Amino acid sequence: MRKFFVIFFAALLVVLTASVVFAAESDPAKLNYYGYATAGALIGLGAAAGGGGAGMGQGLRGILEGSARNPGVTGKLMTLFIVGLALIESLVIYVLVFVLITFYANPFVK
Repeated sequence: MRKFFVIFFAALLVVLTASVVFAAESDPAKLNYYGYATAGALIGLGAAAGGGGAGMGQGLRGILEGSARNPGVTGKLMTLFIVGLALIESLVIYVLVFVLITFYANPFVK
């Protein structure tokens, strides 16, 4: 787990500093703003993915407990579980689309 965090923050550092290094001729205030927006988008994507994963795990735990207590309703529970997973995953995909728009629609590029 610690290795994951080290790699994650190293990659985040590279992403945040690369724009400043390769675009040094631009206005620094604009670069700072866009860097902060990018960092916020990345943190939001991580939170959405983490929250979505936690929600999916809790849903799976609940359906397994419900199926163990009453095996007769397993089919109904599975249907509701699949619909719930689709809704959770759609929220994560919406955040991903927002992040991609933020990355590629830089308002400061002429």
